[in-house]
Amino acid sequence: TEDPDKATYLWAVELPTTGGVTLFRNCYLAYDALPQDLRQAIHGRRVLQVYDYNVNERPSKDRLAEMPQAWHPSVVTHPVTGRRALYCNRLMTAAIEGMDADESKDLLSQLFDHIERAEFIYAHQWALHDLVMWDNRCLVHGRTYFPEDEDRLLRRCTIEGEPVHE
Repeated sequence: TEDPDKATYLWAVELPTTGGVTLFRNCYLAYDALPQDLRQAIHGRRVLQVYDYNVNERPSKDRLAEMPQAWHPSVVTHPVTGRRALYCNRLMTAAIEGMDADESKDLLSQLFDHIERAEFIYAHQWALHDLVMWDNRCLVHGRTYFPEDEDRLLRRCTIEGEPVHE
């Protein structure tokens, strides 16, 4: 959306016997450790965020008309802390403005690999009735796989946000 959610809560109602761990990536730390060439490549650029929760990889641009989407800065400044954070992730970022498809795909792959480095990750192993809240302006998240024949039910609530700025 034009005004991304500020924060998200998840409450564990039903969990699989294995898997379903939520991985949080600290985008403050990822930005701080960003190599200079990548920092220069994304400076002042916007990224296309696509909301297709049915995919487990970078969204395809060929179905954009079917999905909610918005352009946002590739780097945002948190309105409370003043810290800068990368603002892209493998599951939602489809393209970088002003780049051809191959150039955009290559740069995004480098950024995703950088964000997903082990030193930027917290893995939350769910216990029944856990309540977890995070700030969407400086963290990205995703889950690990779990057995297809088991249920994983988490109740979700979000806090309305405002536009993000570089």
